[in-house]
Amino acid sequence: MSGASHVPDELPRGFARVWQRLAGGVIEERECAAGRLMIWSGDDGESVALPDRMYGLMAPSQEIVGPSDVPPGLWVHLPPGISVPDVEPHCLGHSLQANSVDEAWSALRRVGRQGVDKARRMGCRVDELTDAEYISLAGMKAEALGGRPPAPALPDALRDTFGAEHVQLTGVRYDGVPVAAVLSVRVGGYGMLIDGASNRDHWDKNPNNLAVWRAVSSLVASGCERVDYGFSPVGAGDARFKDHMGGRATPLYRVFGA
Repeated sequence: MSGASHVPDELPRGFARVWQRLAGGVIEERECAAGRLMIWSGDDGESVALPDRMYGLMAPSQEIVGPSDVPPGLWVHLPPGISVPDVEPHCLGHSLQANSVDEAWSALRRVGRQGVDKARRMGCRVDELTDAEYISLAGMKAEALGGRPPAPALPDALRDTFGAEHVQLTGVRYDGVPVAAVLSVRVGGYGMLIDGASNRDHWDKNPNNLAVWRAVSSLVASGCERVDYGFSPVGAGDARFKDHMGGRATPLYRVFGA
């Protein structure tokens, strides 16, 4: 299929196991008219494919999916390239395609490259962060946006599921203080930025630009030909940031089975 998803099955399968470890419940793989579903069901019986901004349809058999193509009563988050007729996108996805780090750098908008250069000039430095430092930054972001912070066990759950060598926690410090972080995972030639966080007191130094660039360039250098920047609400500011940092937008849909 010309517009079909490039998401490897191992990504939603692995994420489902991570989610089950963090949130409990059960996971199930099920065939349907649209392809194969990776479904998580909570202890309250509510099911979704998949929760927390992850695709739930694997190996799609068609580019257009309707409510009758998935089980009734189930929300299914569709991967890039798969749409639902007569509905607005649920979110925007962004991805960068590159065969080399130089190609990846060229994909950044000028404002994105300028942000990386500014962060370096201002004294921001790429450095290892501990899981606790990342969780602290993510907690600051969640508090500022009114969201839910990630589970402290998320980094270890990703490492145990995908392999420690396929999970990276990219950190940026200023004066030794953690100011930005990006958590990412690699599955074959596909990389995904799982989460990013930063200290708003240091936004004037553009540490996010440096953290994202280092995460993306490391994924490309390790063999990823596509880097998925994750989900953004339509019209959100982070969608503009992802565009600046080389991600090209794709509408993402979800469908409710009837």
